[in-house]
Amino acid sequence: MQPAGQTLSVELAGRLETVHVYLSDEALREANDGRPVQLSEDLGAVDPLAEQLVLALAGVARDWQPSARTYVDHLAGMLAAQLVRRHAAAPAEPPPGPSGLSDRQLVAVRELMEERLAEALPIADLAAAASLSRSQFTRQFRASTGQSPHQYLLALRLEQACRMLRTGSAPIGQVAVECGFSHQEHLTRAMRARLGTTPAALRRAG
Repeated sequence: MQPAGQTLSVELAGRLETVHVYLSDEALREANDGRPVQLSEDLGAVDPLAEQLVLALAGVARDWQPSARTYVDHLAGMLAAQLVRRHAAAPAEPPPGPSGLSDRQLVAVRELMEERLAEALPIADLAAAASLSRSQFTRQFRASTGQSPHQYLLALRLEQACRMLRTGSAPIGQVAVECGFSHQEHLTRAMRARLGTTPAALRRAG
């Protein structure tokens, strides 16, 4: 764990495979309700949750798909929150309990998701629609819906894809792209995991 602005010198005796993740001060502040954060310097730290989040980010980066943008933002926010919670030089004050989005905020966010269903949709844009910081938005959105923004957006995309497959004749690959999936196989994997079926089976069933 190497805080910004501090020198680092490491001597290796052999080959080492590493994953490096760099978080901005802004990301750390957002995870701490806008307050500045100073991380502690720590070599050899063990943090299983941070490790899994970093590996998840590395996996998405290696197999990048534009539709994963919201998911990446969510992972980065979770990593920043874990660093603030476990690795801040001074203990972070606990944030106030999430109160959830207002009906007006939730409607604005859902409308933005529906308008840009086929696009990569960053958390920052969703937060702006609710006039919140990214960290506030993510907590309050989950408090209101029981889901992360990524999970909610995926459900909307699948809902639209099912509607198009049942009522239209567009090729499955075209349906996938118009609903925010990278390609037909991406839609098939998501539909099988979430709904237990496939686009072809859904179309045959009408």
